[in-house]
Amino acid sequence: LKLKSLALKAAMTDSPVIVAGSTGTGKELFVQSIHNSGDRKYKPFIAQNCAALPANLLESILFGSVKGSFTGAENRPGLFELADGGTLFLDEINSMPLDLQTKLLRVIQDGRVRRVGSGKTTDVDVRIISAINTDINTVVETQQIRQDLFFRLSVITLVIPDLCKRIEDIPLLVEHFINKYNKKFNKFFSGVSKEVLHIFLNYSWPGNVRELEHAIESAISLYDGEIIREEHLPFQFKNYQPKNDNSWETSSIQPLSTAVEKVEREIIISALEQTDFNITKAAKLINVPRQTLQYKIKKLGLLF
Repeated sequence: LKLKSLALKAAMTDSPVIVAGSTGTGKELFVQSIHNSGDRKYKPFIAQNCAALPANLLESILFGSVKGSFTGAENRPGLFELADGGTLFLDEINSMPLDLQTKLLRVIQDGRVRRVGSGKTTDVDVRIISAINTDINTVVETQQIRQDLFFRLSVITLVIPDLCKRIEDIPLLVEHFINKYNKKFNKFFSGVSKEVLHIFLNYSWPGNVRELEHAIESAISLYDGEIIREEHLPFQFKNYQPKNDNSWETSSIQPLSTAVEKVEREIIISALEQTDFNITKAAKLINVPRQTLQYKIKKLGLLF
């Protein structure tokens, strides 16, 4: 909940954000929520994994190119131009070659981009949110990111723990992924069984949030019904036996609706406090209609 509160505060600013977390912790999901809660939410959100492309291709993808500047080059805008007015998310930025980081720093400092092979610059207004999948305390020491670029990117720093260290988020994530894949596959699942929730809360999650998402996607795509049950889960969850010293008692687990309601309450209270209890501004901050927020306040008994 503290992390969610920080994300809401980050959304209220236009400062660069760097997000640190292991692979699969849900960094892009988190970054998307920052964009969706900010003033740029109606503008483009573009994500690029910096480890997915060779350096020369990544440069033209980011900055654009002019025809003839290299073999096969065409006149194309880069991601900075395409994201103008919105947010550009650079994932695994620590994988970007240092010489390309120098060019990126210049674009951020000047607010202008030059396509590869061109002598002309174009003004761009882009919020940069970046992510790394390594220890944020050593990323500069190990020369994965230039120090001057790191200082530019890390005005706001958010560290996302592995899912096994924030299991209180699991009920909310489960609801999010059920809604997502119900829409994708035209299904009508409403939740998970008590046994499945017990497994989820005690599982070690080596694949982090990505593994949870894949489990929900698999169950909804392959089966029909209203409740995701143990037999619907991928093989690694079947007959899963948690260690006794790390097991959560099923009897102590809150119903999914109760857990979600608790998180909703905290987010709404945080939004109201940040906006001096102005319902219109709070609704805008958390990206819901004013009438919806009023209904939630009444439903949750939040009287101020």
